[in-house]
Amino acid sequence: MTKLKRSLGFGAAYAASTGLVVSGTAMVSLGNGFGIGGLAFAIPAFAGLIIITMVAISYGELASMLPGGGMVGEYTLPALGRLMAIIAVLGGYLVLVSADGGTQLLVAGESFESLTGFPAAAFSFGLLIILLVLNISGVDIFARVQIPVVFGMMGILAIMGVAGVLGLSNQPTVDNPVLNTDWGTLASMGAVAIWLYIGMEFVAPLAEEVQRPWKNIPLAMVVGVATIFVVDVLFGWGATHYANLGEMAESSIPHVVGATAIFGAAGGFIMTVVTILASFSTGNSYLAAIPRMLYGLANEGLLPKWLAKVSRRSRVPWTGMLVTAGCMASVLVYSTMSDGGIDLILQLVSIACTTWLLSYIIAQVDVIVLRRRYPNASRPFKTPFYPLPQVIGILSCTYLIVFIVPELEARLVVWGTAAVIIAAIALFGVVWLKLNRLPLFTPTDLVQTQTNIVDRSEALEGDNPSGPVASVTREV
Repeated sequence: MTKLKRSLGFGAAYAASTGLVVSGTAMVSLGNGFGIGGLAFAIPAFAGLIIITMVAISYGELASMLPGGGMVGEYTLPALGRLMAIIAVLGGYLVLVSADGGTQLLVAGESFESLTGFPAAAFSFGLLIILLVLNISGVDIFARVQIPVVFGMMGILAIMGVAGVLGLSNQPTVDNPVLNTDWGTLASMGAVAIWLYIGMEFVAPLAEEVQRPWKNIPLAMVVGVATIFVVDVLFGWGATHYANLGEMAESSIPHVVGATAIFGAAGGFIMTVVTILASFSTGNSYLAAIPRMLYGLANEGLLPKWLAKVSRRSRVPWTGMLVTAGCMASVLVYSTMSDGGIDLILQLVSIACTTWLLSYIIAQVDVIVLRRRYPNASRPFKTPFYPLPQVIGILSCTYLIVFIVPELEARLVVWGTAAVIIAAIALFGVVWLKLNRLPLFTPTDLVQTQTNIVDRSEALEGDNPSGPVASVTREV
């Protein structure tokens, strides 16, 4: 059996965790949030940081117990059973890449077109092909590309923000109010704020390729979201000193509007390049993480076995990459043809956010169930103050789903679309499991699931007596 290659250190783990978060649509949400709320948008942004940290440490504990590529699917198997595992992965992540992946590429294409005049659609599809080739070439190529891209983007955003806050630009300043809306609208902006961090767990599907995953994965997620909060607030704060907030709120590229206001045409040019890099980074993260999740479920018999195929040369799940790229391409076609602008982008983000938050809820329930069912199981990383983070996380994610967008009519559209998608996935799961004569809700044995991961994974160098491999060996 060809195994995934374990070669990624903390730097690559951090880049994988933040590479999706610092995305084209996240920067659109960042600019849109500060445009609507003014500097006061930092309040829901901080609340989002607290919520996402609760979720991150839950994923950290689960990844230390079950360091497999199937991520939330494999976490859910011994907790809630096979059907919920299918819903958690396909509902939370395949919907995500379908709703957001093509949109990210569209944002990159529009940015490049505004810069050069080159057709947006052609650039977007070309970028998708480049990303697919890079990821099929191997996980080491992913790391070499992702690390400099992520650190470069974060650095540029931070520099722009500091320059704007300290007034180091020669552009004219404006006198914007700290609160540019009413408190009720600001309080309803939780979904916009959470989108600044959502996706930090995309390092978890690389658990079979990360060295010391029980340490590097939780650390990468927590450090990643903290860094993003600081950089995002700095940039938003700087932009409110120079930009017209109404223009930022209405634009489909509000972060470019903010950067142009701070540094003029040069700032707009730099931010356009950053936007293209951000969409590149996000697409890179999608093609790295989603195929590993499909690979993990396929190895457990919950998806067709061909999704578990690994290239003998590059040792990556190439069939899953083709499926993921196909999902991104389909939405890219739809987004290009519909020409919906900022309204379409925010609607697709809201739908993806709804199903994604459902997956977050399932993961946190997994922690609680596994703590009760297997209290003595080895947990190299344990959630501090258990179960408080899980309770806060579940309630917060539920609240964000309920108030996913401010207007009730728009909420009904988002809820309805998300419900139809989840129902279709559940129907597929029921049919697939029945055809394969597998129980729907009976949890698998934790040790069996751990053993399956260990058997298919490359050895963990330097594993300690309390590490996941050692604990499985002892229990078996």
